[in-house]
Amino acid sequence: MALINKQDIEKLINVQNNTNALCISFYLPTHRTGPQTLNGVDSTLFKNQIRKAKELLTAHDVPQAEIESYIKPAEELLHDNNFWRHQSDGLVVFITKGFSVHYNLPVTMPTEVYVLNQFYFTPILPILSQNGRFFVLHLFREQVTFYEATIDTIKEINISSMIPESIEEALQPETRGKDQDFQHSRTTINGSYINTAQAGTTKGDQEHGRVREFLQGVSNGLQEILHDAHEPLVLAGVDHYCAIYRAHSKYKNIVPQNINVNENSGVADSRELHEKALAVMKPIMEQSEKEAMERYNNVAGTGVTSEDVATVAAESMHGRIDTLFIKPGSPVWGTYDNVNATAEVHDNYRRGDFDLINLAAVKTISQGGRVFVSNNGEASEMGTNNTSIKALFRY
Repeated sequence: MALINKQDIEKLINVQNNTNALCISFYLPTHRTGPQTLNGVDSTLFKNQIRKAKELLTAHDVPQAEIESYIKPAEELLHDNNFWRHQSDGLVVFITKGFSVHYNLPVTMPTEVYVLNQFYFTPILPILSQNGRFFVLHLFREQVTFYEATIDTIKEINISSMIPESIEEALQPETRGKDQDFQHSRTTINGSYINTAQAGTTKGDQEHGRVREFLQGVSNGLQEILHDAHEPLVLAGVDHYCAIYRAHSKYKNIVPQNINVNENSGVADSRELHEKALAVMKPIMEQSEKEAMERYNNVAGTGVTSEDVATVAAESMHGRIDTLFIKPGSPVWGTYDNVNATAEVHDNYRRGDFDLINLAAVKTISQGGRVFVSNNGEASEMGTNNTSIKALFRY
């Protein structure tokens, strides 16, 4: 399972910074099920992208033998039939010499392939942004499920290998050995029954203890998956389970409001959960975005803001950006001069160029700044001059 996050981007940046090779970034929309999956539509699209990548490598004067070496990881994915049967809504593949990684994403991706001196991250910025992604954990007695969600989509993440399977399983009497009476929690010593239950405890106390132990197990397993993630986590289920989980979880960004789910209604449909989660998350996202834009507007024109792409890209290299607002669109190609600490915008792509918006956003995220990608609310009002970027500096 691969949940792309800030740490993954930092790893990819480290890879690209420690290689003199070109970096290939594949993006394509994929399908979870249906005739497109059965008929190989996604793999055929990827095959066409591989052909395009070869053409781009040739344009960079890469010898044929090296092209085959570059493309080998992509060819291996192309011929992995099992891989194409387990897709989500989008796929991204990053390849350079001696390195390759792929991510299945719950967001539809454009059909693009880039061969540059660095990996190209712009299409996935909405997922990495402050208003991009959140998680939902459904604590249902018969099955615990975990989802990765955005404003538009929700995708179940298989965590069965990481956590206990169900609360019902936790409520079953524990197996302690052949000499134990499971129903009455008694053990035998030399044929005599010994009551192992603590004095004063009731069946309800014991069940509560097992539920608590189970939810601690879920929390510990999920923490391994989320590790250093910061996206909001919405809990769904009866308040009792959510309260126990919240009390024992080490995750720092659990949303205060739970999604109340009727235990008697069976396993909730993912679309229903998504709708209920959005009712909780959209006001939080929009408020955060609105407050950030208000901060920007309050100091605009005082020297601590900019809407100039070259200026923003240059300042991002120095870690000056506190908050960045970007509008999805075409790449803004250009270069950064390390000696003079300045960036230059080009009208068209030149070999060795960066997408300066991609550069600014990735640097901001990796240095702890906040990035908002316009898709709703205040950040969509990017200015009267059709600017694609706004930055609020730290100083």
